[in-house]
Amino acid sequence: MNRPGLFMAFMIVAVACLMYLFALSSVLYAGADTEPEETFIMENLLPAQQGDPQAQLFVGYLYETGQGVRQDYSEAARWYRKAAEQGNTIAQAQLGNMYRLGKGVSQSYIMAYMWFDVSARGGNASARDLRRAVAAGMSPGEIAEAKRMSAEWRPGKR
Repeated sequence: MNRPGLFMAFMIVAVACLMYLFALSSVLYAGADTEPEETFIMENLLPAQQGDPQAQLFVGYLYETGQGVRQDYSEAARWYRKAAEQGNTIAQAQLGNMYRLGKGVSQSYIMAYMWFDVSARGGNASARDLRRAVAAGMSPGEIAEAKRMSAEWRPGKR
């Protein structure tokens, strides 16, 4: 996959997160005594802690980008993992990207491929492109291991 294609895949994921952010902004900002970014984390943290995968994805995004919180890649990966383990395909792709780049987790193309594959099997088209891109830097044995892990993955299974 070429760089423009990889860039587009990342942009699709970022736009999905931003759409959620903007959808909440008018509701959260109206009458708020706190800064808008602080409100986002406050409004989403409780649902995320209660297991809402969309809120977990959003909290992960806030930690990854440092919006309203101190940027913390480890915390972002932790929240992405919570949503990914519940089957959220965007969170699965985001977690795969964290592994690909080594942001908040030890860099692992095997784990990146595994999460991109799980996300792609769930219907995330951008994850297919990302899986193909990460595979270019892997050996056949590494790809086989990642495929085995992906085939064994089930929502809620650690």
